[in-house]
Amino acid sequence: MAEATIELPLSFQVPEVFRDIDFTVSAEENTNKLLDELTAIDPRPSDEEIAHAVLAQQTMYEMLAAAGAVYAGILLAGPGKGKTDAKLTSLMLTVTARPSELSNDQTVHRLARTMGAIYPEAEVGVVRMHTGPAVLLTEETKVPRPVNLLDNDDSPSVVRQMHVFVPIPGRLAMADFSIATENTAEWDDYVAILGQVCKTIRFAD
Repeated sequence: MAEATIELPLSFQVPEVFRDIDFTVSAEENTNKLLDELTAIDPRPSDEEIAHAVLAQQTMYEMLAAAGAVYAGILLAGPGKGKTDAKLTSLMLTVTARPSELSNDQTVHRLARTMGAIYPEAEVGVVRMHTGPAVLLTEETKVPRPVNLLDNDDSPSVVRQMHVFVPIPGRLAMADFSIATENTAEWDDYVAILGQVCKTIRFAD
């Protein structure tokens, strides 16, 4: 795992297979890095998949930057040789700083109740981590068109997300560790990746 550098009083590590999105450079530079990685995949994705991937990342870059994301990384997976029906897939891992009214255990339980009311179809609960209690939220959302790197189909698709909201000691803030993908067939593996990342969270002294 490679250590991620963020402007929060905590540190964490992400697997080296993730390609970091650099918020200190332009969207164009990040797009060029994505193009280099996509064209290196064997077998090479179709032109339609590459075009969609570029548009998707540009959109995500703007959304994440506006939301105050402090880290974002993408895990790409090609279809593999001989798998003509398989699609290019991706997993997005992000960390976003969120404001909080409180900075103790009350924050976690209040947030869980609030999110359960706002997102009645989502699975919401409180989990105990080595850092203390955290809110866990899992939901599926239909989007007008794919937001991850699959194909160029215009039909609605389902994006599954998991968020782990971790209170930051001494601050009225929480760190939102999340994953999002359309590749639900490998969801359990992706959840395991998020779990590994969360185990590396360390707060600054």
